[in-house]
Amino acid sequence: MDETLILDRYRPLRDLGGGGFATVVLAWDTRMQRRVAIKRLPLPLDAKGRPHRQVGLAEARTSAMLNHPAIVAVLDFDTDSDEAFIVMEYVDGASLAELLAASDGPLTLDETAAVVESVADALSYAHDNGVLHLDVKPENILVARDGRIKVTDFGIAELSSLSGHGPAFGGTLGYMPLEQLEGRNVSVRTDEWAFAALVYELLTGTNPFAADSIADAATRMQVFGPPAPSDCAPELDEELDEVLLHALSTHPRDRFDDVASFADELMPLLGDPEHGRASLSELVKGLKDEASEEAPLDLAHVGLWDRLGGRLGSTLVRALATVQAGWLAWTGLSPLALDRPALMAGAALIALAAALAPSLGVGLGLCCLVAGLAATGSWPAAVALATGGGLWWWWLARRSPGSAVLPLAAPALASARLGLAQPLLAGFALPPLHAAASALMGGALAFLASAATLGSPPHLWVSPRLAVAPWDTAVTSVAVRQLLTTPSAYVALLAWPAAAAVMSVACSKATRFGAALGAVLGGTVLGGGYVLADELAMRFDPSSALAVHWVNPSLAWSMGGSLILVLAAIALGPPLRPEENGIEPDPYFEDETA
Repeated sequence: MDETLILDRYRPLRDLGGGGFATVVLAWDTRMQRRVAIKRLPLPLDAKGRPHRQVGLAEARTSAMLNHPAIVAVLDFDTDSDEAFIVMEYVDGASLAELLAASDGPLTLDETAAVVESVADALSYAHDNGVLHLDVKPENILVARDGRIKVTDFGIAELSSLSGHGPAFGGTLGYMPLEQLEGRNVSVRTDEWAFAALVYELLTGTNPFAADSIADAATRMQVFGPPAPSDCAPELDEELDEVLLHALSTHPRDRFDDVASFADELMPLLGDPEHGRASLSELVKGLKDEASEEAPLDLAHVGLWDRLGGRLGSTLVRALATVQAGWLAWTGLSPLALDRPALMAGAALIALAAALAPSLGVGLGLCCLVAGLAATGSWPAAVALATGGGLWWWWLARRSPGSAVLPLAAPALASARLGLAQPLLAGFALPPLHAAASALMGGALAFLASAATLGSPPHLWVSPRLAVAPWDTAVTSVAVRQLLTTPSAYVALLAWPAAAAVMSVACSKATRFGAALGAVLGGTVLGGGYVLADELAMRFDPSSALAVHWVNPSLAWSMGGSLILVLAAIALGPPLRPEENGIEPDPYFEDETA
């Protein structure tokens, strides 16, 4: 089942696990068209019980400072009403914890060398930038399918300050030295101790400091101390004992100066890192292939609209805006007695403007159309379009290219008797207020185009000749004026924004089911509006020529075809929607004009 978008951008695919207070999900980035891992952390509450937004982002800001090939990159971070979201690169592989569990024993010297080389580089880089990890453990070391090793989850790391590193709590028992257990000041040697405990486990298959409580862990360090690694794995060189036990000293001052010094002493006693990466790659592939057979990744949730949410979607909008603005300009400039080269040049310039800035181009095209209507004497239509179109463009279209192109689709759809699909598609693509405004504008354009080509109620058909020869059709100001003075027409028109808003609300959870339900409810609202318009026309002026039935077979054909079209769009993918109520960005396209 489709899940709600995270931050109006990321489609959740499946859970990747979690620990402590955080959970991690695999998601699809609808803008950059890639998989990402998103860590979700509930925001702590302040004294009044309200979410404390800034604290939730401290981890992300710290991690975002670290740009290193052996550190998982932080791509984005933000909050909603009660959670912080940390978006990270997705590493297609397995953690060292998973590999150790699958192998049921220690790693080889080559494999351990590969881990030590990469993790030491990552930690040294972080330390040089004033960041401690403070939770180095197998779960936080990831191995990709190609054998690359990356450190993740700088979850409790603290930035250095002028006063030095302060005390830090948290971490994981078994990988926390005594100073961290007791809440004393931590340093780079704290990470060194945890790293040494990790290497000890990789070489022997056991962690000598694993405990159920802080007191038990402290006792193991202070009273018993760890056994020599060669006691657990006799094949290990005794020189390894000396290096590891040195790094695992209880007192920080007795350890190596830093992680790099520890690694320099350790690497000559291990194997070949290149061979180790190749071996780890094979282990990961075997583990992942086996897991994928048991729980294959369902990419069906990554529908067409998710994939169009990025650059491809922007390209599509620019193409539509170019065609629409060029046609509007050609139509509007044609009655102005321009010679053909000037007419073509004017239309081409406005089409080019739409290609570069869709909202601006569409607005210029509408201005041309208003001028053309005025030149032909259709002053009521010109005034209505200038007023309504101007308000619509200033409030919505100038900020949202997606909203700018949708209304102009209504007359085109009406030429195929599918005009009623426009308000439902607007509700599918846009937040409620934006959808209603787009549907109102689209309905007005469709009604005017139908009347201009001598269409009759319910004004759901526009002559295709309007596209190729707009001024050669039976355009009459009388027909347009008659439409504008018909009360029942306004009742039918108001059904469009109402249906769009209903559809948009139903799509708020960004699921196919919700969208399908919205299509049915929105279609019902549309039908009800036309029934009410018909009743109004028959009741108040049954003898007038204006009292043409708004409910007739053409309405049924248009409704049926439109619903089929909308349901087909829903089948191609769930809508894009923000996760939290009240957030109303354009779900597909960024603002391009102001």
